[in-house]
Amino acid sequence: MYVDIPIEHLQINPFTAIGSDGFLITAGTADRFNTMTATWGAMGHLWGRNTVTVYVRPSRLTHELLASSEGFTISFLPPDLKHILTWCGEHSGRDWDKVKETGLKMACIDGPEGGERITFKQAALVFSCTKAAVLPLDKSAFVLPVIEEHYRDGDYHTMIIGFVDSILASQ
Repeated sequence: MYVDIPIEHLQINPFTAIGSDGFLITAGTADRFNTMTATWGAMGHLWGRNTVTVYVRPSRLTHELLASSEGFTISFLPPDLKHILTWCGEHSGRDWDKVKETGLKMACIDGPEGGERITFKQAALVFSCTKAAVLPLDKSAFVLPVIEEHYRDGDYHTMIIGFVDSILASQ
């Protein structure tokens, strides 16, 4: 189903893959998980490790599941499945069964400590990450006033930094 991709062979433009195309952030277990669409994030190197940073509002179900999970996945779908990203971004996992409604097919992958992480069989590329830091954003940290326009309702994101444990590509 998936093959490991060495980081040296990864070919991705993070600006388009994250900012334009979007991806799914998934946390939880096979018994209880949620996925959400995101177009905010970062990839880089921090604390001697390759990292992925995602931003999730506390009001989201995925935020709750991230808090109780040791890790998470980010899953990039092929372009012909953009409608799934749109649907998952417009509907809450508190009110809808996203797997049932979109046709996503759950896949469990192993975390580094043997725990399971959830992704989807339709994913073209998956980053499996161990949660390394959780940092709530606070308006006092914003240097540019224009940033506050993203938070008129006061629902400030939490920044979650994950160590990249593996990168998987569909075969």
